[in-house]
Amino acid sequence: MGLFSSSDEFNIGDKVRVKYREQEGYIIDKNGNTYMVSINNGQIVDSYEASDLEKI
Repeated sequence: MGLFSSSDEFNIGDKVRVKYREQEGYIIDKNGNTYMVSINNGQIVDSYEASDLEKI
């Protein structure tokens, strides 16, 4: 893995924030560099690139 590799940056169950929306949720699935995030207790589920997320 290289210095800039983010494929293992997040894991299922991690609490994250969507950078450009300031919404928080939990990672419920991942596919490569794309993560499915559950926001508002599952009311919103959307996919984001790792670069759009930050751990909280």
